[in-house]
Amino acid sequence: MKKKISFVTSLYFSAKYIPDFYTLHKNIANQLNLDYEFVFVNDGYTDNSIEVVKSIIANDSKVKLVVFSRNFGQYPAMFAGMKYAEGDYIYTNDADLEEEPKNLIPMYNIMQNDDDIDVVYAVIKERTGGIIRGYFGKLFFNFLDFLSDFKIERNQGWQRLQTNQFVQSLLLYKEAETFPAGLMALAGYNQIPFLIEKNYKGSTVYTFKKRLQFAFNSLVAFSSKPLVVISVIGSIISFLSMLGLCFIALNKLFNFINYQSGWASIIISIWFVGGLILTSVGIIGIYLAKVFNQIKNRPLYIVKKII
Repeated sequence: MKKKISFVTSLYFSAKYIPDFYTLHKNIANQLNLDYEFVFVNDGYTDNSIEVVKSIIANDSKVKLVVFSRNFGQYPAMFAGMKYAEGDYIYTNDADLEEEPKNLIPMYNIMQNDDDIDVVYAVIKERTGGIIRGYFGKLFFNFLDFLSDFKIERNQGWQRLQTNQFVQSLLLYKEAETFPAGLMALAGYNQIPFLIEKNYKGSTVYTFKKRLQFAFNSLVAFSSKPLVVISVIGSIISFLSMLGLCFIALNKLFNFINYQSGWASIIISIWFVGGLILTSVGIIGIYLAKVFNQIKNRPLYIVKKII
């Protein structure tokens, strides 16, 4: 009996890419002698993606479409697609095919050559696309490495070949806001990186604001070290303040240094400590907000219908 592979992708203004995504991946499944299914997840947008997928469904019963009630984001959409996938292998990729489908062939061969491998995931050799993708991407991962308790492979793509067992374990996580690559690493199993070239098409629905928000949420959701840093800085300032107080008291008694007291140093100290307090309270508030959002237990996504 043939093994089955599930092709999963999210749709976000992706109508023009759907036919190629379907045709190329179907051909690869046939080439690998695998049964297949497609799980398209429409992330609540109103282009004609639904109509394009419906036209494919009319000719292929192995295609399903999950329609969200509104836009929830790529991370919830991909996880919803994996939930509804039924294959022995579950493969994810962006619909725009910047990560080329042909990479699936060597990724699959790697898994076939070693039964102990549960995941083969794409790692982009070099990020291109200007300052935002390049410099800020490196800065984000350097900062994430510093904050994280364990190393996460940088420059991961959404192109991943995973066993069904791994995916079911991954879906046990119910985090509202997280860093998907970090969550996948946290799930464990035997995961192997696979280097790829990524062909950027020059346009993206991910604005700088969205990337900045994603990076900030990822750092906060995946590390508590900023809270530790706050504690350390607070302790250092308290210690230095005590030393200063001791110095002032001793100088008052023995008058070994004559100095003119000025308002400038006092004002600077007040502004410095006040700013530090506000920053610390703000960081703590962000963590409390994340906890608040999590304990409300709102669904990660809402499925309007399945076609």
